Amino acid sequence: MDLQGRVRQLATAGGDLSAMRAGLDRALRLSLAYDVAAISTVDPATMLWTSCFISGMPPGGEDEREKVLYGIEYAGDDINSYTKLANSGRLVGRLHQATGGDLSRARRWGLLLAQLGFTDEMRVMLTSRTMVWGSLTLYRRAPRSPFTDRDEDIVRGALTAMADLFRLAMLRAAIETPSGLERPPGMIVVSPAGEITSVSQAARDWLDVIDDRDRIPSAVRSVAAAAAAGDGLAHAAFPVPEGRWVILHASPLGSALDGRDGGIGIIVEGAQPVTLSEVIAGAYGLTPREREITAFAAQGRSTKQIASALGISPFTVQDHLKAVFAKVGVQSRAELVATLYVRHYEPRRAAGSTPGPYGWYLDDYPAAG
Repeated sequence: MDLQGRVRQLATAGGDLSAMRAGLDRALRLSLAYDVAAISTVDPATMLWTSCFISGMPPGGEDEREKVLYGIEYAGDDINSYTKLANSGRLVGRLHQATGGDLSRARRWGLLLAQLGFTDEMRVMLTSRTMVWGSLTLYRRAPRSPFTDRDEDIVRGALTAMADLFRLAMLRAAIETPSGLERPPGMIVVSPAGEITSVSQAARDWLDVIDDRDRIPSAVRSVAAAAAAGDGLAHAAFPVPEGRWVILHASPLGSALDGRDGGIGIIVEGAQPVTLSEVIAGAYGLTPREREITAFAAQGRSTKQIASALGISPFTVQDHLKAVFAKVGVQSRAELVATLYVRHYEPRRAAGSTPGPYGWYLDDYPAAG
């Protein structure tokens, strides 16, 4: 079985985000060799980390290493930075290849990677349907050789499936913690015989949007059939009245431990734009336009790219950025991103808050002052 097949199989096992990432680490190690992995979720609105799973490293020193790495990333000018990989569309970057074998060309090599004995790094932006949901970073030490084209091809072949796996875990968490969302996803359970056996209230609300004649849409049965056939990441999206879209995600509910067939679980959600958190916007009194520009700046978009995306002039973008800097109390984009992370993301990540399927978190903790 290839890596994509293993990832799809993981989707049928259930479990929370931590369990899924531990399973992904095991699946990856069956497909290619590496010594250390960092598997993170990100807020797609800003591409800032919301949680991180690390394997292959002894405990201790994590906080100091993270400060060094995050400090380099905030600047956004290092080779194969996460935002550059995402914005360029390359999505995968190997450090040995990008530096021509001279790893010292990368700032993080001298400040961090060399001290940890790493001899190569492969970064992967986990993207699905144009949204970045996580990052995967694999490291090798001697005597392993650098990552190869074949290694990269293996990871690329499962990139979208890994992103969908992360989001599936976050959607499942949102069903367990519906109070964290204004319009939470719902769950429909389909029996092994193909009959609807359970529909949550949130799912009923979405079904009313799909069809007001009290019928089960054919798309529900279609994704259920795909999941029953072994596709643990089966999904479908379709338009509904009022110009909205609804998305269905289906995966088997059988127990991986006892082999019982529990039918198919179908998560129903409404497609919605991912935006900068209300928590952050409210903390600084950002206007709707400033909120958009702050998110783009955090993603590493250039002034020209932001202007093009919003249909405004580069001069207007700069004016808005100056206003944002004044409200947040910073003087540059790097300081802005660092402040957003240190004040709003890091405390919640450290406290174990649960990443949400639309960016930000499901449960909240007080931010640092």
